[in-house]
Amino acid sequence: MKWIICFIALPMVLGCGGELQQLAVETMQNANVALSSADAVGAQESAGAPLRAAQKMLVTAENAINAGDAERAYRLALRSYLLARIATETAIAVREESLVQEAQAQLTLTEENVAEVLQRLETAREEFDTLRSD
Repeated sequence: MKWIICFIALPMVLGCGGELQQLAVETMQNANVALSSADAVGAQESAGAPLRAAQKMLVTAENAINAGDAERAYRLALRSYLLARIATETAIAVREESLVQEAQAQLTLTEENVAEVLQRLETAREEFDTLRSD
């Protein structure tokens, strides 16, 4: 009976290991894509530390998968993916914040111009009223 249980349990354990290795490989591929996306949006300048950490983790994950440690490779690849996503979103947020600040500066300048024009208009009205009353 013990042999039958071992015979049934062994393939399940080995099968799960293969699935974990496949999951680790797919997660490493996803992390690679996320790193490429981070580079594409300029994360190196605005979120360099998380991006560098993600790159190092991916290299470590690749070393772990080559050493046969699929579980460690999966965990490192997942962390690499998440850090790359954080770097991407941080870079996008920094870029958008810069655009908002630029738009606010433009709005302030436009408001100042409008105030100046309104002041000129008021001065012109006063001069016109003065001329009309004379």
